[in-house]
This record gives sequence, C-alpha cells and structure tokens, in this order.
Amino acid sequence: MVSRNLLSVCCIVLLNIPSLSRGFPYGAPSSVCESMMPRHSGVVPQSNTAPYTIDTGASTYQPGMPIQVQILGLQYHGFILEARKDRSTTPLGSWQDPPENTKLLQCFGNLGAAVTHSNMASKNNSTTFVWIPPESACPDAVKFMATVAQSREIYWLDVQSQPLTKAAGIACCATKIAYGISIITALFLCSFLITGYDN
Repeated sequence: MVSRNLLSVCCIVLLNIPSLSRGFPYGAPSSVCESMMPRHSGVVPQSNTAPYTIDTGASTYQPGMPIQVQILGLQYHGFILEARKDRSTTPLGSWQDPPENTKLLQCFGNLGAAVTHSNMASKNNSTTFVWIPPESACPDAVKFMATVAQSREIYWLDVQSQPLTKAAGIACCATKIAYGISIITALFLCSFLITGYDN
C-alpha cells in the first residue's frame, strides 16, 4: 500500500511540472547576464538566421547621451538585451525607463545593466528601450546583443546590432582625468627643474 507521504510528494511534483516547463515567464534571472542563454530545460536555440534585427537609428554614441534601441521583426514574448564592447561578456552602460511589460535586470552589481521581459505579453517593433552609455571607460565601439524568444520552445541567441562608434573628438571622463593629471604632472616637473636651475 502506498503511503500518504509518498502520495503527497507525487502530487507536489505533478502540480509543479507546468510551472517548471514555462522557464522564466517573469524575466531572465541575473545568472544568465553573461551567457544570455535561457534555461529552458530540453530546449536548444534555433540554428537558422534570426527573424530579428536590433536597430538604434544611430551610428555613433556619446557618453551619457541616451540611445533608443528597438528589436525589430516578428512579435516576441521573452528577451534579454545588453550593450557590450567587442569580445566582452560584461554588460556596458545602463538602461532606463523600461517600457511596458519589461523591466531592468541587475548584472554584476549594476542595477540597470540589462533589460528583460516582465511577463509573457507580446512585444513588437514599437517597444523602445533607452540605453545610457557610460561616462567613463567608454570603448571606441559598442554593439547591442539580445536573446529573443517567440515562445519557450523557439528562441534565438546572439542577435546583434551594427556597432556604434564613439563620436569623434569625445573623450571619456577617465581619459580626461588622466590627461589633466598628466598636464599637472608635467607643469610640476617643469617648475621643479626651473627652480633647481635657479638655485
């Protein structure tokens, strides 16, 4: 005879199967910030070309100046979107004012390092995200990367935008500070040498 405890365990497992099969209906977890790989058990990404592109309407960026970003193509339900410099797996900059049915995602201590879905409502070409480039340590070029899911079973990895280059004549704060320190150091050395010769 099956014990009541065993029946209880079986019931709990069966009741939780539907929720386990849905993956993450309320957004990607922080644990996937680096890989951007959905943890949909038993499901692999599509191998064909994604029916999505990432559009920015710009070819350059300036530190601190907002950039509007859209995922264009068929309607989608789940996603994670980040900005990165070339060959980096760390999100760059921050996102603000997430549109309806989306939310910010904390990655590596940065609260708005990525943006993801907050529910499984449809998103489309009118869903617009706002990215703020970093004020310091800004690279010569950045690109946007996304994982986009039409459903739990159908998703594409590594959807990328064209690179955005840093606007000409723009220096990051860190670069400006380093330049200022170099000037001050040079002036100090010149003053020291002149004083030394006078003595």
